[in-house]
Amino acid sequence: MTDENTSKCERILYYDILNILACIAVISLHHNGIVHTYSNTLRWKLALVVEVMAYWAVPVFLMLSGATLMDYRKHYDTKTFLKKRVLRTVIPFLFWSIVVLVWKICTKQYLIEAVTLRNIINIILNFKMEGVYWYFPFLFSVYLMMPILSCLSDNAKVVKYAISIMFIFQSTIMPITRLVGIEWNSNYGLPMHSYLIFVLLGHFLSKTDIKFKQRQGIYFCGMCGVVIRYGAIYTLSIRDGAKNVLFFNYGLFPSVMLACAVFVFAKYYNWEKLLKKFRINHQFVKYLSSCSLGVYLIHRIVMYYELKLLASWGISDEKMVWRTAWILCTYLISVFIISGLKKIPIMKYVIQ
Repeated sequence: MTDENTSKCERILYYDILNILACIAVISLHHNGIVHTYSNTLRWKLALVVEVMAYWAVPVFLMLSGATLMDYRKHYDTKTFLKKRVLRTVIPFLFWSIVVLVWKICTKQYLIEAVTLRNIINIILNFKMEGVYWYFPFLFSVYLMMPILSCLSDNAKVVKYAISIMFIFQSTIMPITRLVGIEWNSNYGLPMHSYLIFVLLGHFLSKTDIKFKQRQGIYFCGMCGVVIRYGAIYTLSIRDGAKNVLFFNYGLFPSVMLACAVFVFAKYYNWEKLLKKFRINHQFVKYLSSCSLGVYLIHRIVMYYELKLLASWGISDEKMVWRTAWILCTYLISVFIISGLKKIPIMKYVIQ
Protein backbone atom coordinates (compact mmCIF):
# COMPACT_ATOMS: atom_id res chain seq x y z
CA MET A 1 0.00 0.00 0.00
CA THR A 2 2.81 2.34 -0.90
CA ASP A 3 1.95 6.01 -1.36
CA GLU A 4 4.01 7.10 -4.35
CA ASN A 5 3.93 10.80 -5.06
CA THR A 6 3.64 11.11 -8.82
CA SER A 7 4.91 9.45 -11.95
CA LYS A 8 7.52 12.19 -12.07
CA CYS A 9 9.24 10.73 -9.02
CA GLU A 10 11.97 8.17 -9.54
CA ARG A 11 10.61 4.69 -8.81
CA ILE A 12 12.43 3.31 -5.78
CA LEU A 13 12.71 -0.46 -5.96
CA TYR A 14 12.98 -1.21 -2.27
CA TYR A 15 9.75 0.70 -1.59
CA ASP A 16 7.91 -1.69 -3.90
CA ILE A 17 9.67 -4.71 -2.40
CA LEU A 18 8.74 -3.61 1.12
CA ASN A 19 5.18 -2.98 0.02
CA ILE A 20 4.83 -6.51 -1.34
CA LEU A 21 6.54 -8.20 1.60
CA ALA A 22 4.51 -6.18 4.12
CA CYS A 23 1.31 -7.26 2.38
CA ILE A 24 2.34 -10.92 2.66
CA ALA A 25 3.33 -10.36 6.29
CA VAL A 26 -0.13 -8.94 7.07
CA ILE A 27 -1.72 -12.05 5.58
CA SER A 28 0.59 -14.26 7.64
CA LEU A 29 -0.56 -12.47 10.80
CA HIS A 30 -4.19 -13.13 9.94
CA HIS A 31 -3.47 -16.76 9.06
CA ASN A 32 -2.08 -17.11 12.57
CA GLY A 33 -5.02 -15.44 14.28
CA ILE A 34 -5.19 -18.26 16.83
CA VAL A 35 -2.43 -16.41 18.69
CA HIS A 36 -5.15 -14.12 20.04
CA THR A 37 -6.78 -17.09 21.81
CA TYR A 38 -4.26 -18.18 24.42
CA SER A 39 -3.56 -21.82 25.09
CA ASN A 40 -0.40 -23.29 26.56
CA THR A 41 0.15 -25.49 23.50
CA LEU A 42 2.82 -25.92 20.86
CA ARG A 43 0.33 -24.64 18.28
CA TRP A 44 -0.10 -21.33 20.12
CA LYS A 45 3.65 -20.97 20.73
CA LEU A 46 4.41 -21.46 17.03
CA ALA A 47 1.67 -19.00 16.07
CA LEU A 48 3.33 -16.52 18.41
CA VAL A 49 6.60 -16.99 16.50
CA VAL A 50 4.88 -15.88 13.29
CA GLU A 51 3.17 -13.05 15.16
CA VAL A 52 6.42 -11.53 16.40
CA MET A 53 8.35 -12.16 13.17
CA ALA A 54 5.73 -10.55 10.93
CA TYR A 55 4.70 -7.73 13.27
CA TRP A 56 6.68 -5.18 11.26
CA ALA A 57 4.10 -5.15 8.44
CA VAL A 58 1.81 -2.30 9.53
CA PRO A 59 4.69 -0.15 10.89
CA VAL A 60 6.49 -0.50 7.54
CA PHE A 61 3.34 0.52 5.65
CA LEU A 62 3.34 3.69 7.75
CA MET A 63 7.07 4.16 7.24
CA LEU A 64 6.53 3.99 3.48
CA SER A 65 3.90 6.72 3.80
CA GLY A 66 6.46 8.88 5.59
CA ALA A 67 9.17 8.08 3.06
CA THR A 68 7.00 8.90 0.04
CA LEU A 69 4.73 11.68 1.29
CA MET A 70 6.50 13.94 3.77
CA ASP A 71 8.12 15.89 0.96
CA TYR A 72 5.01 16.03 -1.25
CA ARG A 73 5.30 19.84 -1.39
CA LYS A 74 8.21 19.41 -3.81
CA HIS A 75 5.80 17.90 -6.32
CA TYR A 76 2.37 19.47 -5.81
CA ASP A 77 0.29 21.62 -3.48
CA THR A 78 -1.70 20.47 -0.45
CA LYS A 79 -5.04 20.58 -2.25
CA THR A 80 -3.74 18.19 -4.88
CA PHE A 81 -2.16 16.00 -2.22
CA LEU A 82 -5.43 15.61 -0.29
CA LYS A 83 -7.41 15.00 -3.49
CA LYS A 84 -5.02 12.20 -4.46
CA ARG A 85 -5.32 10.62 -1.03
CA VAL A 86 -9.12 10.66 -1.19
CA LEU A 87 -9.13 9.05 -4.62
CA ARG A 88 -6.47 6.50 -3.71
CA THR A 89 -7.67 5.31 -0.31
CA VAL A 90 -10.85 6.92 1.03
CA ILE A 91 -13.09 5.93 -1.89
CA PRO A 92 -11.79 2.31 -1.99
CA PHE A 93 -12.25 2.06 1.79
CA LEU A 94 -15.86 3.25 1.64
CA PHE A 95 -16.71 1.06 -1.35
CA TRP A 96 -15.25 -2.13 0.08
CA SER A 97 -16.65 -1.42 3.54
CA ILE A 98 -20.13 -1.47 2.01
CA VAL A 99 -19.33 -4.58 -0.04
CA VAL A 100 -17.96 -6.43 2.99
CA LEU A 101 -20.91 -5.35 5.16
CA VAL A 102 -23.44 -6.62 2.62
CA TRP A 103 -21.46 -9.81 2.09
CA LYS A 104 -21.19 -10.54 5.82
CA ILE A 105 -24.91 -9.93 6.33
CA CYS A 106 -25.73 -12.27 3.44
CA THR A 107 -23.38 -14.97 4.74
CA LYS A 108 -24.70 -14.52 8.28
CA GLN A 109 -21.30 -13.48 9.66
CA TYR A 110 -22.68 -10.15 10.81
CA LEU A 111 -26.06 -9.31 12.27
CA ILE A 112 -27.20 -5.74 11.82
CA GLU A 113 -29.75 -4.50 14.34
CA ALA A 114 -31.46 -2.00 12.09
CA VAL A 115 -30.85 -1.08 8.46
CA THR A 116 -30.76 2.67 8.87
CA LEU A 117 -28.41 5.20 7.32
CA ARG A 118 -27.14 6.25 10.75
CA ASN A 119 -26.45 2.66 11.77
CA ILE A 120 -24.64 1.85 8.53
CA ILE A 121 -22.49 4.98 8.81
CA ASN A 122 -21.65 4.05 12.39
CA ILE A 123 -20.65 0.53 11.35
CA ILE A 124 -18.40 1.75 8.53
CA LEU A 125 -16.76 4.61 10.43
CA ASN A 126 -15.90 2.23 13.26
CA PHE A 127 -14.97 -0.72 10.96
CA LYS A 128 -17.40 -2.99 12.82
CA MET A 129 -17.99 -5.07 9.69
CA GLU A 130 -14.27 -5.92 9.35
CA GLY A 131 -11.73 -5.53 12.13
CA VAL A 132 -8.68 -5.40 9.86
CA TYR A 133 -9.98 -2.16 8.36
CA TRP A 134 -8.93 -0.38 11.57
CA TYR A 135 -5.85 0.70 9.65
CA PHE A 136 -7.72 3.04 7.32
CA PRO A 137 -9.11 5.58 9.81
CA PHE A 138 -5.64 5.94 11.28
CA LEU A 139 -4.12 6.24 7.80
CA PHE A 140 -6.57 9.03 6.99
CA SER A 141 -5.49 10.85 10.14
CA VAL A 142 -1.88 10.52 8.94
CA TYR A 143 -2.87 12.15 5.65
CA LEU A 144 -4.55 15.01 7.50
CA MET A 145 -1.40 15.40 9.59
CA MET A 146 0.91 15.28 6.59
CA PRO A 147 0.61 19.00 5.63
CA ILE A 148 2.02 19.73 9.10
CA LEU A 149 4.64 16.99 9.07
CA SER A 150 5.75 17.97 5.57
CA CYS A 151 6.99 21.29 6.93
CA LEU A 152 9.62 19.26 8.78
CA SER A 153 10.79 17.28 5.77
CA ASP A 154 13.98 19.32 5.35
CA ASN A 155 14.69 19.68 9.06
CA ALA A 156 16.42 16.45 10.07
CA LYS A 157 17.26 17.71 13.57
CA VAL A 158 13.63 18.37 14.46
CA VAL A 159 12.56 15.02 13.01
CA LYS A 160 15.26 13.25 15.05
CA TYR A 161 14.13 15.11 18.16
CA ALA A 162 10.50 14.07 17.65
CA ILE A 163 11.51 10.44 17.03
CA SER A 164 13.70 10.39 20.14
CA ILE A 165 11.06 11.85 22.44
CA MET A 166 8.35 9.53 21.13
CA PHE A 167 10.59 6.47 21.39
CA ILE A 168 11.66 7.26 24.95
CA PHE A 169 8.36 8.41 26.47
CA GLN A 170 5.77 6.52 24.44
CA SER A 171 7.50 3.43 23.06
CA THR A 172 9.76 2.53 25.98
CA ILE A 173 8.87 4.09 29.32
CA MET A 174 5.17 3.27 29.05
CA PRO A 175 5.46 -0.55 28.87
CA ILE A 176 8.34 -0.66 31.38
CA THR A 177 6.35 1.28 33.98
CA ARG A 178 3.38 -1.00 33.38
CA LEU A 179 5.57 -4.05 33.97
CA VAL A 180 6.90 -2.75 37.29
CA GLY A 181 3.51 -1.55 38.50
CA ILE A 182 3.97 2.20 38.11
CA GLU A 183 1.04 4.18 36.76
CA TRP A 184 2.31 6.13 33.74
CA ASN A 185 0.56 9.31 32.71
CA SER A 186 0.28 9.19 28.93
CA ASN A 187 0.36 13.00 28.75
CA TYR A 188 4.14 12.87 29.19
CA GLY A 189 5.85 13.04 25.83
CA LEU A 190 4.56 14.47 22.57
CA PRO A 191 0.79 14.93 22.19
CA MET A 192 0.83 12.69 19.11
CA HIS A 193 -0.37 9.14 18.49
CA SER A 194 2.50 6.74 19.17
CA TYR A 195 2.16 5.16 15.70
CA LEU A 196 3.20 8.44 14.07
CA ILE A 197 6.77 7.59 15.01
CA PHE A 198 6.78 5.25 12.02
CA VAL A 199 5.86 8.03 9.60
CA LEU A 200 8.76 10.11 10.87
CA LEU A 201 11.11 7.13 10.90
CA GLY A 202 10.24 6.22 7.32
CA HIS A 203 11.10 9.70 6.14
CA PHE A 204 14.26 9.94 8.24
CA LEU A 205 15.67 6.50 7.37
CA SER A 206 14.92 6.88 3.67
CA LYS A 207 16.80 10.18 3.48
CA THR A 208 19.72 9.32 5.75
CA ASP A 209 22.91 7.54 4.75
CA ILE A 210 23.38 4.83 7.37
CA LYS A 211 26.91 3.52 7.80
CA PHE A 212 27.65 -0.21 7.83
CA LYS A 213 28.36 -0.40 11.59
CA GLN A 214 25.19 1.55 12.32
CA ARG A 215 23.20 -0.88 10.18
CA GLN A 216 24.64 -3.80 12.12
CA GLY A 217 23.48 -2.14 15.34
CA ILE A 218 20.00 -1.59 13.91
CA TYR A 219 19.77 -5.25 12.84
CA PHE A 220 20.88 -6.37 16.29
CA CYS A 221 18.22 -4.18 17.91
CA GLY A 222 15.63 -5.61 15.53
CA MET A 223 16.50 -9.16 16.58
CA CYS A 224 16.38 -8.08 20.22
CA GLY A 225 12.93 -6.64 19.57
CA VAL A 226 11.72 -10.02 18.31
CA VAL A 227 13.17 -11.89 21.30
CA ILE A 228 11.91 -9.36 23.86
CA ARG A 229 8.39 -9.28 22.43
CA TYR A 230 8.12 -13.05 22.20
CA GLY A 231 9.49 -13.50 25.70
CA ALA A 232 7.25 -10.82 27.18
CA ILE A 233 4.04 -12.07 25.56
CA TYR A 234 4.86 -15.70 26.37
CA THR A 235 5.84 -15.06 29.99
CA LEU A 236 3.01 -12.67 30.79
CA SER A 237 0.38 -14.86 29.10
CA ILE A 238 1.61 -17.96 30.96
CA ARG A 239 1.42 -15.96 34.19
CA ASP A 240 -2.09 -14.69 33.49
CA GLY A 241 -3.46 -17.86 31.93
CA ALA A 242 -4.78 -15.65 29.12
CA LYS A 243 -3.39 -13.52 26.30
CA ASN A 244 -1.60 -10.55 27.84
CA VAL A 245 -2.21 -7.58 25.54
CA LEU A 246 0.56 -5.25 26.76
CA PHE A 247 2.92 -5.91 23.85
CA PHE A 248 0.21 -6.19 21.22
CA ASN A 249 0.85 -2.55 20.45
CA TYR A 250 2.70 -1.41 17.34
CA GLY A 251 4.01 1.70 19.04
CA LEU A 252 6.14 -0.09 21.64
CA PHE A 253 9.92 -0.37 21.42
CA PRO A 254 10.17 -4.04 20.26
CA SER A 255 7.98 -3.22 17.27
CA VAL A 256 9.83 0.01 16.50
CA MET A 257 13.22 -1.71 16.58
CA LEU A 258 12.06 -4.57 14.34
CA ALA A 259 10.42 -2.24 11.81
CA CYS A 260 13.57 -0.11 11.58
CA ALA A 261 15.70 -3.20 11.02
CA VAL A 262 13.45 -4.46 8.22
CA PHE A 263 13.27 -1.05 6.55
CA VAL A 264 17.04 -0.48 6.68
CA PHE A 265 17.79 -4.01 5.48
CA ALA A 266 15.47 -3.51 2.51
CA LYS A 267 17.07 -0.17 1.72
CA TYR A 268 20.61 -1.57 1.52
CA TYR A 269 19.98 -5.07 0.17
CA ASN A 270 20.99 -5.67 -3.47
CA TRP A 271 17.52 -6.36 -4.87
CA GLU A 272 18.74 -5.75 -8.41
CA LYS A 273 21.02 -8.78 -8.19
CA LEU A 274 18.24 -10.94 -6.76
CA LEU A 275 15.73 -9.94 -9.42
CA LYS A 276 18.28 -10.54 -12.16
CA LYS A 277 19.04 -14.00 -10.76
CA PHE A 278 15.38 -15.01 -10.92
CA ARG A 279 14.75 -13.05 -14.14
CA ILE A 280 12.12 -10.82 -12.58
CA ASN A 281 11.74 -7.40 -14.16
CA HIS A 282 10.92 -4.15 -12.41
CA GLN A 283 7.54 -3.82 -14.07
CA PHE A 284 6.37 -7.06 -12.48
CA VAL A 285 7.49 -5.89 -9.04
CA LYS A 286 5.79 -2.55 -9.63
CA TYR A 287 2.58 -4.32 -10.65
CA LEU A 288 2.55 -6.57 -7.58
CA SER A 289 3.11 -3.50 -5.42
CA SER A 290 0.17 -1.75 -7.06
CA CYS A 291 -2.07 -4.67 -6.04
CA SER A 292 -1.28 -4.39 -2.32
CA LEU A 293 -4.15 -2.08 -1.39
CA GLY A 294 -6.63 -4.31 -3.17
CA VAL A 295 -5.16 -7.44 -1.60
CA TYR A 296 -5.44 -5.89 1.86
CA LEU A 297 -9.08 -5.01 1.20
CA ILE A 298 -10.22 -8.45 -0.02
CA HIS A 299 -7.91 -11.04 1.51
CA ARG A 300 -10.24 -11.77 4.42
CA ILE A 301 -12.98 -12.67 1.96
CA VAL A 302 -10.55 -14.97 0.16
CA MET A 303 -9.55 -16.59 3.46
CA TYR A 304 -13.22 -17.22 4.33
CA TYR A 305 -13.86 -19.22 1.18
CA GLU A 306 -10.51 -20.99 1.35
CA LEU A 307 -11.38 -22.32 4.81
CA LYS A 308 -14.83 -23.35 3.57
CA LEU A 309 -13.21 -25.35 0.79
CA LEU A 310 -10.40 -26.78 2.91
CA ALA A 311 -12.82 -27.93 5.61
CA SER A 312 -13.75 -30.89 3.42
CA TRP A 313 -10.12 -32.04 3.75
CA GLY A 314 -10.14 -31.52 7.50
CA ILE A 315 -8.03 -28.36 7.33
CA SER A 316 -9.02 -25.61 9.76
CA ASP A 317 -7.38 -22.36 10.82
CA GLU A 318 -5.51 -24.29 13.51
CA LYS A 319 -3.66 -26.58 11.10
CA MET A 320 0.01 -25.93 10.40
CA VAL A 321 -0.45 -25.99 6.62
CA TRP A 322 -2.97 -23.15 6.87
CA ARG A 323 -0.73 -21.10 9.13
CA THR A 324 2.34 -21.50 6.91
CA ALA A 325 2.18 -22.73 3.31
CA TRP A 326 -1.31 -21.43 2.65
CA ILE A 327 -0.26 -17.83 3.35
CA LEU A 328 1.24 -17.54 -0.12
CA CYS A 329 -1.85 -19.18 -1.65
CA THR A 330 -4.07 -16.49 -0.13
CA TYR A 331 -1.77 -13.78 -1.43
CA LEU A 332 -1.61 -15.17 -4.97
CA ILE A 333 -5.36 -15.79 -5.17
CA SER A 334 -5.99 -12.24 -3.95
CA VAL A 335 -3.57 -10.81 -6.51
CA PHE A 336 -5.28 -12.85 -9.25
CA ILE A 337 -8.69 -11.49 -8.24
CA ILE A 338 -7.45 -7.91 -8.05
CA SER A 339 -5.77 -8.30 -11.45
CA GLY A 340 -9.10 -9.39 -12.90
CA LEU A 341 -11.00 -6.55 -11.26
CA LYS A 342 -8.46 -4.03 -12.56
CA LYS A 343 -9.51 -4.96 -16.09
CA ILE A 344 -13.06 -3.72 -15.41
CA PRO A 345 -12.96 0.02 -16.23
CA ILE A 346 -15.18 1.24 -13.39
CA MET A 347 -13.25 -0.77 -10.80
CA LYS A 348 -10.12 1.34 -11.26
CA TYR A 349 -11.72 3.91 -8.94
CA VAL A 350 -12.05 1.44 -6.07
CA ILE A 351 -8.86 -0.61 -6.58
CA GLN A 352 -5.95 1.75 -7.07
